[in-house]
Amino acid sequence: MFKKIIVGTLILGLVGILVIGAINRTNAKTGNTEARGQGRGRSDEAITYTTGGGQGQGGYPQDTLKGRGQGRGDADQLGAGQAQVVEGLTLQGTVVSVDNTTLLVQTSSGEQVTVENRPWQYARGANFSAQVGDQVTLTGFYQSGVFEVSQINNLTNGKSVVLRDATGRPGWSGRGQRNGG
Repeated sequence: MFKKIIVGTLILGLVGILVIGAINRTNAKTGNTEARGQGRGRSDEAITYTTGGGQGQGGYPQDTLKGRGQGRGDADQLGAGQAQVVEGLTLQGTVVSVDNTTLLVQTSSGEQVTVENRPWQYARGANFSAQVGDQVTLTGFYQSGVFEVSQINNLTNGKSVVLRDATGRPGWSGRGQRNGG
């Protein structure tokens, strides 16, 4: 009987160590330290678009960001992984490459901006088109040194597509309401 208790305790301890190790490894790979909290936001404050996981409730109407939310976020990385959404940051350039997966634009300042993956799929799904040599304007913001496109205007053929709303929220991500809200 005593032998069974010791073996059971050792097995339970081993399982516990494995679970804690898995959690630590996951946190080390993602760099996340989880915190839980509640908060309120106002549309007249500086708008930041935070990457990072979270669960919460709330809506994103086009004209306002007032609301409440509950969620989980990164405690030790406040400020890291956030994009400051700046309205009116527009780059003008020429399409140098376009296919089913990527739009590559050479800006007038020499920078190359790539629209690919989900943003480009979304633009194509909205019947936006471009050809090599077309003149375009890209409106958006910088996040981690990468220009995130919010809107593309093709000056050559007159087509336009809005990829993100004024808060930086992608159009392909849905309305942002969870839990039936």
